[in-house]
Amino acid sequence: MRSAVRRRRVERRVIEFKLAGFSQAQICKKLKKGDRKVRKILKMAEEHGYLSGRELPPVPLAVFPEPPPTAIMSQSAIDKLLLEQLPWIEERLKIGWHKVTVWEELPFTVGRSSFYRFLKRHRLDRIGEHISRITPEIVHKPAEALIVDWGKLRTVREVDGGSKTLWAFVGVLGFSRYMMVRLVWTNDVPTTINVLESMLREIGGRPARITSDNPKCFALEASKYEPLLNPVLERWSAHYGLCLECLPPADPKKKGKVERLMPYVRRLYEAHGESWFGLDESQDYINKKVSIANERRHGTTNLRPLDVFGDIEKAALKPLPALAYEMEEFHEGDVRADGYVRFRNKFYSVGEDLVGRHVVVLGNKTQVSIYMDGKLLEVHDRITDPYISKSTKPHHLKPHERVMQDGAFYIKRASRIGPFTAKLVETVLAAGQGFVDTRKVWGVLSLDKNYRPEQIEAACKLALEMNDPSYRRVASLVKLLPSEKPKVEVKTESHKFVRDLNEYKQLLLTEQKEVDHEPSVT
Repeated sequence: MRSAVRRRRVERRVIEFKLAGFSQAQICKKLKKGDRKVRKILKMAEEHGYLSGRELPPVPLAVFPEPPPTAIMSQSAIDKLLLEQLPWIEERLKIGWHKVTVWEELPFTVGRSSFYRFLKRHRLDRIGEHISRITPEIVHKPAEALIVDWGKLRTVREVDGGSKTLWAFVGVLGFSRYMMVRLVWTNDVPTTINVLESMLREIGGRPARITSDNPKCFALEASKYEPLLNPVLERWSAHYGLCLECLPPADPKKKGKVERLMPYVRRLYEAHGESWFGLDESQDYINKKVSIANERRHGTTNLRPLDVFGDIEKAALKPLPALAYEMEEFHEGDVRADGYVRFRNKFYSVGEDLVGRHVVVLGNKTQVSIYMDGKLLEVHDRITDPYISKSTKPHHLKPHERVMQDGAFYIKRASRIGPFTAKLVETVLAAGQGFVDTRKVWGVLSLDKNYRPEQIEAACKLALEMNDPSYRRVASLVKLLPSEKPKVEVKTESHKFVRDLNEYKQLLLTEQKEVDHEPSVT
């Protein structure tokens, strides 16, 4: 209970007991107050007429007028300046400014403790006060962790009447408490990578790990034990040689060093006002505020973050890689019914057995990588030809499509005729003319309907020697070769269980003679 409220309560109780008939000694005993204080209150009550029949004001109004501040009798030069700014100070505190922000934006220099005492004397110290809670300390070694977090900074009203949310991406080194802030419009993967790279360039090195919670740009699936990391950030961290640490969900205390900074960053920006002059202007404003904050003594360590970073932590950072990271495009989607994944209006095969499964696609200038559940499925060459829309791996084709595509079917069929025919077919297919070549091949293979394999083989051999492996050359050569078919030899040997044909003929002749000599019946 505040001292002013307690004093008003004691004054009212003393008068009430006196009106009830209690003596001064009894009042001192009941309220446990000194005789001098009770006598002073009764004297003031008699002067104001409360003991003569005047009614007491209703609760919680004071029974006596509030005494003037004691400092008014001997004001210093600083107090006179602050009194001139009193309406402005009170207005800023009521709209939610922190006391330290009001002190920073004063048009003249004054000590912070003097300013706080001024607020207390004029009963302004409780306006806009927030209750703070104690959290356990998190200890980091030099260059151990860069802790990052996002937070809404403000809503920007556009000229056309719309609105956009301006986000603050805050990073702090765990050991030195060196703070960095970047203002962004979105929290997507490319923006996150650009912001992290700018922070690493500012500190001139890389820590052992980057600690964050579980946004989609960091983790595809949050977990208490092992989250499923976003492949883009995972490949980026591998390029820079650092570890990504996604904390368990719903446990912000594990990164309290940056969580506590979010309201602090809003406090640093609140003096900017609601006017908007562009993202660059706001970034310059917050950079100036952050640079001042890094030069002040930290409330926990009582050390200046800029000094600790320059003297200790900067030397412990690992150097940045010589080559810059090539930004990759990121896409999430499902496998289509035909076994393809769509990426930038092109289609890449993953197999029909994965239809309906959710995948993540990463693409750079030359390759497209497809991931599922954190595992790499396929890597395709990126399609750059505007007249080609699909990239299909051979093992994703059906068996008959596969053999047709690689020419194995045609070569196997030609090898039944002979080796020279197979070599000619292989030579034709090596030209790579697609359907033009397959028509020639089918023409050569269809010659077996009218010619013997020996003739086709001989014609193919001559065509290869003439360096003219074509259907027309083989067809013209095969007509010049002999086309007589060999006579079929009739086997005269009979099986031991089969009678000779002449024996059957003799039996037929004998039966015919017997029929001729039989007498006729009249």
